[in-house]
Amino acid sequence: MAGDYGLRSTALATVGHLHHHACNFANAKAQTSAHVVADFPLHDTLPGIRGSWTRAEVLRYGELAMAAYEEFDGDKWSPYYGSCRRGLRRMVPGHGYVATAFIYATVDVLPEWVEPIINAEKWDDSAHWIGYVAVAGDAEARRAGVRDVAVVWRGTSSRVEWAMDVMTSIVPFASGGDKKAKVAKGFHGLYTDNNEKKLDKDRPGSEFGRVSAQEQVAGELRRLLDYFRDERDEEVRVTFTGHSLGGALALLAARDAAAAYPGLQVRAVTFGGPRVGNRAFRDGLVDGDVAVLRVVVAGDPVPWLPCLPAANLVALPLTLLPLGKHVHWLARRWAPSWAYLHAAGDELVLHVAASEHLKQDYDLQGRHSLDVYLHLLDGGKRRDVALVNRSSSMLIEEVGIPARWQQAANKGLEMDAQGHWFMPKRDEDDEPKANDKLKLPEELLHRHRLGRDMPETACPHAG
Repeated sequence: MAGDYGLRSTALATVGHLHHHACNFANAKAQTSAHVVADFPLHDTLPGIRGSWTRAEVLRYGELAMAAYEEFDGDKWSPYYGSCRRGLRRMVPGHGYVATAFIYATVDVLPEWVEPIINAEKWDDSAHWIGYVAVAGDAEARRAGVRDVAVVWRGTSSRVEWAMDVMTSIVPFASGGDKKAKVAKGFHGLYTDNNEKKLDKDRPGSEFGRVSAQEQVAGELRRLLDYFRDERDEEVRVTFTGHSLGGALALLAARDAAAAYPGLQVRAVTFGGPRVGNRAFRDGLVDGDVAVLRVVVAGDPVPWLPCLPAANLVALPLTLLPLGKHVHWLARRWAPSWAYLHAAGDELVLHVAASEHLKQDYDLQGRHSLDVYLHLLDGGKRRDVALVNRSSSMLIEEVGIPARWQQAANKGLEMDAQGHWFMPKRDEDDEPKANDKLKLPEELLHRHRLGRDMPETACPHAG
């Protein structure tokens, strides 16, 4: 099992309590609207949780992360491959949040002479839409007592992103003022690279990677803090979230935000996230008072990664010795600078055994699915159980839902009046626009009043 599991002995019971609360709530409040979930502090059922996390807010951030998967155009045949399917003003994250800006990451793994050949007709294969920044609307801000800014990162959804994921050599983070902090090369590249040197006027998407994802997020946070915190004198909190690769990027960005804005409440909620950096990087999160919650499903392989080098593997043989657990803790505490460690903070471990709908098979891909995470957090009462099998085969046969059922009808093709098939163009409002941001306060106030919620079924996701 990945990381420092201080909650091992109570994890299964805790997930059972999650389901117990969900069932009681569903029976007592069956008439309530679909977006309401039973809420309770996690530390009520899991003493090892030190933070003030609640079940509903963890589920909310998971669904915000799911929206990043659902809106990514990962269809190889699409002329907009790598972009967001919707324009900024049509992006509806849900839960009372309003998207204010998109984030693009430079995926730079192919030789320069190869890219024009492979991607000649594509929107751009070196600048991928990797997430979005959203702010809580007025109603949600009043409910929470704080204006929450959510920075949401998408997980791996393309082959070139997989290629970046496996770049596990450790490199200096070079941010936050700590020269000893090091992180995985692939995560660092997606976060800090830009394609300014490869701008091509004939490639409409190339301008989207002019600045790095790191700079894009920093600029949008500065803009939102100037408006909400400085102009309106509101209490502001920034929460970074993501699944898998998105969880890694969330930790990188959270460390930057904490260093840039001392005293700002910064949090990170990750789902099935890998290890990101060394002890110095981990300590930087602690020193910056970043509240971290890592949600993992037992048996998900990704939280074990990168596994070489890793302080846990270095210390693993020591756990067999007398007082082995204490030696293991010491090994992590004084891990070498080249060893990967998980971020310090709270950890919520979910078990597939807690759900009567899930197979108990050791399905590596299935246990990493964000839909499985959300199913276990939800208790199977609000979210449609069929969503589990959108991109996995984790549901038992008795449920009667086929595996990996989600797919675009006719791969997005439409038929014209003459009976000919064609790939339709996007609406103008859904065309990718570089440097597009929601205007403050005019557009933001209008979006707050919409009060729309994100549909729960859209496009399938990867990991």
